[in-house]
Amino acid sequence: MPPNTELCSTLDRCVFTLQDVEQRVKQGEAVFIFENKVYRVDRFLSKHPGGELAIRHVLGKDVTDEIRSMHPPRVYESMIRHYEIGDYWPMPVPSAAGDRVAAAPADPEGRASRDVRLKAKWQGGMSIEAYDGAIEDLYNKHNLNQAEDRRDQGTLDMQQIRAAYRRLEREIRDRGYFECNRWRYGKECCRYVLFLYLSLWFTLRGSETWQYLVGAFFLGCFWHQLVFTAHDAGHNGITGRVKVDHTIGVLIADFIGGLSIGWWKHSHNVHHIVTNHPEHDPDIQHLPFFAITTRFFNNIYSTYYKRILPFDAPSRFFVRYQHYLYYIILSLARFNLHRLSFQYLLFHKNVRNRKFELAGIGFFFCWFGALLSTLPSWPVVFGYLMISYIVTSPLHVQITLSHFGMSTDDLGPSEPFPAKQLRTTMDVDCPEWFDWFHGGLQYQAVHHLFPRLPRHYLRHCVPLVRAFCKETGLQYYMYDFTTGNGVILGALKSVADQVHLMNDVAKYNSNVWAGDIQHKNKMAH
Repeated sequence: MPPNTELCSTLDRCVFTLQDVEQRVKQGEAVFIFENKVYRVDRFLSKHPGGELAIRHVLGKDVTDEIRSMHPPRVYESMIRHYEIGDYWPMPVPSAAGDRVAAAPADPEGRASRDVRLKAKWQGGMSIEAYDGAIEDLYNKHNLNQAEDRRDQGTLDMQQIRAAYRRLEREIRDRGYFECNRWRYGKECCRYVLFLYLSLWFTLRGSETWQYLVGAFFLGCFWHQLVFTAHDAGHNGITGRVKVDHTIGVLIADFIGGLSIGWWKHSHNVHHIVTNHPEHDPDIQHLPFFAITTRFFNNIYSTYYKRILPFDAPSRFFVRYQHYLYYIILSLARFNLHRLSFQYLLFHKNVRNRKFELAGIGFFFCWFGALLSTLPSWPVVFGYLMISYIVTSPLHVQITLSHFGMSTDDLGPSEPFPAKQLRTTMDVDCPEWFDWFHGGLQYQAVHHLFPRLPRHYLRHCVPLVRAFCKETGLQYYMYDFTTGNGVILGALKSVADQVHLMNDVAKYNSNVWAGDIQHKNKMAH
């Protein structure tokens, strides 16, 4: 069949090539490929529980792995069939990633063991120079590993990676890891109740300032832990039923935490599809406070926020010192989540259960305001508010830790889904007894490979992912918490150094220009 030819039988059964699909997308149709079938979802876009934008980012592509990883089986086994319009006929198409077949790198085990030995070191005492040197050294080694991995990935067999990924999914499913273990939630609920009880006891029964502040600390612990269950509900990972899990998410996130689960799902689903893409991923678009790549210097357009992200004077100031301000800014991140929640609920066009969520957030501010009103003075109220919010900041550090130091390159549509997730995501290692603190979500690379995999089983899947990477030649990044922090701070410093360089060049050019003007004036006299 010639290229760009769309064939239909007498029964109106069409066969599409990739060029046909791409042409339909150019004409404004919402078309994608799944398991060698072509689907048109124009009527479904606004109804998609994960948000319209998550679908728009994959139009014209084969998204078999993306759909299977992010949806329960009934979606792609039955519901999606209503939108099928024909069969897909795959043809070899040249691409940037070069879908060519070759052997895996000669020593994938050596590459992995080299990364494992990357450890944070501190020399030179308590000084800014020692701090800068330590994080810069860590990031340079990590960045070198990433550069080598990108070079090696160009020689890998992309079809082999996709096939191995689907075998890995089947193995995980056969082991029962996709089945939610609700007994684990019973154990976690005991922890939630303990933190809430301690918070209310110290807050309502206390008589000294330190007792009120201890109550604030335990309230922050309660919020910090509870958000892990809200995360599971957002991924439909508790009951597997969209309406039930969404209701659970609203009750936890909105009514108890004052944050919109709808906003989180809308943002987070896009993040999973276009991980670490500067123009598309809202989870790395944090100007004026952070820039994890110099591409943000170019006033890029955010497809999520639908506006230009200006690299203006405030951005230049904060980014210049971002590796020093990182923890300070993230300690206040919960306040920004309130802003984003209201912005989404009040102004976004398609919000599911808008009134329910607004009622939930209104309820939150009522009960939290009532709790604050029991405190004896405004300084104590301020301290209580700040401590309860700051205590939740380790979660923000944990999530940004997994992405801020990783690749932001776009290797094109032919890059397999698992290759992209492993290239843009880092896991954080810790003792098993400490999993409760991270909620199990320190294994973000595993989570990104299988977003619906219950977080209680993420640790169990680490050896399976390592074996998958060994088989395919892909790299699996895992650092301990200290080393991971060093890598991300080094990444922030590398961008900050470019701002310093820009300022130095601007000052030099300004001095040269001023000197030329002065010289011309003297010549004129």
